[in-house]
Order: sequence, then structure tokens, then C-alpha cells
Amino acid sequence: MPTDAECLAFWNEENARGFDGLMHMGDAVEARWPRRADYMAYFNWSKKRREDEMMQPSLVPQEDVKENIPALQEQLKTMIATTNYNSSTDRGKLAGALNRMIAPWLPVGRDRNGSIYRVVPGAYEMWPDRPDPETDREVLGKNVLGVNTNVQPEIPVHSRKAEFSESTKPGEESGDPEVGGFIFHQIGTLEHWGGWRRELSCQDIKNGPWDPTEFYVVVRFGRNGAANGIYIIYNFYPEDEFGGYVRGQKISDEYWGYLRWGDQQFSIAKIADDITELEFSHTLSLAETVDYPVEIVRAVETSGGAIVRATVAQ
Repeated sequence: MPTDAECLAFWNEENARGFDGLMHMGDAVEARWPRRADYMAYFNWSKKRREDEMMQPSLVPQEDVKENIPALQEQLKTMIATTNYNSSTDRGKLAGALNRMIAPWLPVGRDRNGSIYRVVPGAYEMWPDRPDPETDREVLGKNVLGVNTNVQPEIPVHSRKAEFSESTKPGEESGDPEVGGFIFHQIGTLEHWGGWRRELSCQDIKNGPWDPTEFYVVVRFGRNGAANGIYIIYNFYPEDEFGGYVRGQKISDEYWGYLRWGDQQFSIAKIADDITELEFSHTLSLAETVDYPVEIVRAVETSGGAIVRATVAQ
């Protein structure tokens, strides 16, 4: 019979795979525990865990936990800052925390025009440009993706960089993951305050209006698995009416990559060194901006345990 520790480790690994893991959960459980008694023990354990989670404060109606929101925000920030992103178990725990029915939104700050921003947590919001790669290496869940800053996407054609190649090759195990792009874990959707009030009360923050920006917040991490900066990346694939499981056509016009009232067009920008810096009092400034479309790709784990982009520039 699997122990509680074994069940929890498997739960976290599958949770880190997101929707991909859910689609094949039954097969994965049976492969891990072939004996019927063992995999039924796991299903019973997972049922009890879900029932227990429903009783946790962060999963009950928000009006019942509003006093706990600041503490929950700090817990989530600490988790994002300290996660070992090379660990499937740690990634699974973070993805689960970000995708709870009621996860605490996180403040981001104000830009130079006075617009106010926050993050609505979510680990599976962005979508890769390329289909799933044909590889014998493990393809990670979409909570972990890579960005190629030196590969020219086919769309949108109006903003392409002539000097960049469209050709790619598999990422090398010994290659530097920081050259021509990086790996990241999704944190959530960037929203801006849609009203005219500049000093927000708790009621304002709760009730809105908050509007989407089409940017998503991610945490970059390096070969050592440590967080290495907070970035926002423009999403060229709008969600569909089914909640994003099937994405529509990629945005193809030239009007992309602007924050509210902003005059700077970009696809990527760094907004903080560490997630703990972000508060409503924080001045949102953009660094390391990329002013052309970039390519989002799947991430894979090498035989040595490193996480690299599935494809990189040829």
C-alpha cells in the first residue's frame, strides 16, 4: 500500500503537469501502482485530500476569509520567492496554491501615469506558440514554459525582426538556458484598476472594476532552480469561451503590447527583482523590455535534471 508521503509526492508531481496531467491521471496512477489495491488506496487518499482542502480557509467564500487575505498574500509571495523550480514536487505545490478556487490576489503597484495593477493568481494562463515537441525528454506542464527572444514568430508579420531566424532546434542539455531567452513559471493575470479613484478602499479592491491587460506575470528561474526576477509577458492567444482550454487565433495586427494609457509597445518587461517588492505603493517601472514579438515554447527536463526550452534558435 502506498504511504501518505508517497501519495503526496505523486499528487504534487501530477499537479505540476496541470491539464496535461489531469487528462492522463488514471493511466499515470495505474502505471505507478499496478496492483488494484494500491491504486484504489491512492484514489481514496486523493478524495480525502480534496475534501480536506474544501475546509481550508482559502477555499471558503471570500467574505468569510477577508481578514486573512493579507496573511494569505504573504504566504503566497513567500512560496513564489522560495520555491525550488527544479523540483516537480515544489512546482506542484505552487501550482496548486495558484489555482485554488479562491487564491489571494497580489498587489503589483502603480505606473507613472497613476494606473494601479494587481495579479490574479493562475498557473496555466499562457499558451505556447509551437505544438508539443517530439522528444524523448519529459515535457513539463504548461505552468512552466520558455521564451525565445531571438526566434522570429510567423505572426504578427507587422512587427517581425528581419535578423532573427524562424528555424529552431532542440534545446541542448549542456546549453546555457539564459542565452536567447529563459525559462519561467506562470504566476497569474495582470489586471489594472478600471475606475477613476486613485486611493482604493478594501471594498474597491474587492468589488473592482478590474480590467485585463492581456499581460501575464511570470517568475523567471535559472539552472539552479532559484527565482531570478518577476516579468510580464504579453499574451498573443486570447482565451476562448471555454475558459482557455482551446485557444483562438493568434493576434495578428500591430496593436498589441500596451499597458493602460501607456505609449510603450513591448512583449516582455521585468517589473521586480523579487515578488516581495510588489505592493500598491510600489512604483511600477519596466526594465529589460523587448519591443518585438517573442516565441513561447514548452519546457523539458533533461536527463541530468536541468530544465531547458524544448526548442531554441537554429
